[in-house]
Amino acid sequence: MRRGALSWLAARLGPPTLRAWFATIRLRWYGGKYANPDPRSRGNAIYVLWHQRLLCFAYTHARFRGRLLVSRSSDGEILARLAAGLGFSPIRGSSRRGGSEALRALLAEAGSGCDFGITPDGPRGPRQVFKVGAVYLASRSGLPIVPITVAYRRSWQFRSWDRFQLPWPFTRGVIHAAAPVAVPPALDDSGLETWRLRLQETLQSHTRTTDERFEELFRDGRRRRNP
Repeated sequence: MRRGALSWLAARLGPPTLRAWFATIRLRWYGGKYANPDPRSRGNAIYVLWHQRLLCFAYTHARFRGRLLVSRSSDGEILARLAAGLGFSPIRGSSRRGGSEALRALLAEAGSGCDFGITPDGPRGPRQVFKVGAVYLASRSGLPIVPITVAYRRSWQFRSWDRFQLPWPFTRGVIHAAAPVAVPPALDDSGLETWRLRLQETLQSHTRTTDERFEELFRDGRRRRNP
């Protein structure tokens, strides 16, 4: 009953609370056309970001009906309710439970014109270890992978497995999209592992660089989402 109550609260109170919270934050956008969350302006893509920084992506990209991969765990049920309330179409599954079904569902949506959001180290880690699902999806669908992250001037960091971040109200934040990565088609197991490691390093480096260059990126970033 407790989980059911939390799911209900997430669906009813989560979306307006998240919108109100992030409405206080001064956001800047950096990274060319893929910093724009509207796929109609540049074609759809597979966005990958660490689980630690999911919250801002849920706020900025939700209204464009993106497909968000969410685990089948009880915690995932709460997140799925929140995501649906924000405007995402959650697809349930993970590397442990329902992974094959989830990937088939994602592939079926590849031609929808909507973006995909995947936290490749979710739902339970290890932290910043890139699982292979996003690579497989890109290889089979032909969609580019776009590493994306967010950095804040001030934020709380939880003691969870992912060191989840919650920005302070009225702080500053920068959303930074990296260059799209084209994954070769029809990769075999060896190729998938090669690209998994490559993308893991890319996303780790991109996240680290964004943190280090925060002031510069915020100064040069756009006030609006459109490139």
